[in-house]
Amino acid sequence: MVIGLALVVLCSFIEGFAQVAFKLSRGREDRKLAWTVAGFTAYGLEVSLYTVALRQIDVTVAFAMGSLSFVVTALLSALILKERISGVRGIGLLFILSGVALMGGQA
Repeated sequence: MVIGLALVVLCSFIEGFAQVAFKLSRGREDRKLAWTVAGFTAYGLEVSLYTVALRQIDVTVAFAMGSLSFVVTALLSALILKERISGVRGIGLLFILSGVALMGGQA
């Protein structure tokens, strides 16, 4: 079960990277293809790992914990893309983290 939870957390980080990669693919012309390929590759890896995770934990737990990808994407967007996390958005991210902690604790 711990492996399944760890894989879902890893998938959330991979999805966050993929989202940022797709956003970066809209930037410089000479980097569009590279970032697009990186995004699709990351999604392929995520699907593979998520499938393995589902063998370890209930889908309801995995799906709820997958919400961590919203938090990861917001943090990566702030760090890499210099997007702003407003106070209200920050509170929302804390609620998501709380929900993920509750669901992970019940697994």
